[in-house]
Amino acid sequence: MTTLVVIGSAKAKPGRADEFRTVLKSLLLPTLAEEGCLRYEMNESEDGESWIFTELWESRELWDRHMASPQLDSYRAVVHDMAEYWTLFLGRMIRPGA
Repeated sequence: MTTLVVIGSAKAKPGRADEFRTVLKSLLLPTLAEEGCLRYEMNESEDGESWIFTELWESRELWDRHMASPQLDSYRAVVHDMAEYWTLFLGRMIRPGA
């Protein structure tokens, strides 16, 4: 099985960082409890206005299920008002000798 790697990057709209941070933090515990989530890490920039999420999932199917989860529905309802941008990288982990 190939481990799915997801890197998310987001930046808050001016004046929305505190509010956006709260929404982003609300994703942590429910996501970490999901089946197939191996890693879900939120990293904040020094200026407190942008974030990088590092995720590892057992499979694309389980990540797709995560993307249909209630916490992501709540996030999608507000992200366009709070985020200057949001990007996702999807890939696979390459190990030495593979």
